[in-house]
Amino acid sequence: MKSRIIGLAALATVASVPTAHGMARAHDGPSTTAPDVFLNIQVTITDSRITLSPRTAIRGAEARFIIHNVGTKRHGFTIGGTVKQAATQTGFSRVLNAKEQKVLLIYLDYRGPLPYRSTLPADRSLPGMHGIFKVV
Repeated sequence: MKSRIIGLAALATVASVPTAHGMARAHDGPSTTAPDVFLNIQVTITDSRITLSPRTAIRGAEARFIIHNVGTKRHGFTIGGTVKQAATQTGFSRVLNAKEQKVLLIYLDYRGPLPYRSTLPADRSLPGMHGIFKVV
């Protein structure tokens, strides 16, 4: 009787090993609903120009704006911020000191042109400090 109990205990131990291994494999994937792919948009600000690369994105994309002020002065970056038809594009606006970098995420739920610009008074009159980002 004692050997039978030991045999059953051993069998139960062996049987549980593949199950635990299988359960571990089921949890190897992502455990969140957050998107795992972002469209990186490089924003470079100099003392006379704002450059975006790429300048277009697909509607529904999660965009990661990597904004870098390489200029010697403080500059702002604003994109979107207007209501378009049924969708509201919240956009964002940030001011960066010289040599500062910021990363901002935005869900592109609107199809069409999104204006970008620097809103600081010293930058408003410069022709290179504004443009259009297109969501297609």
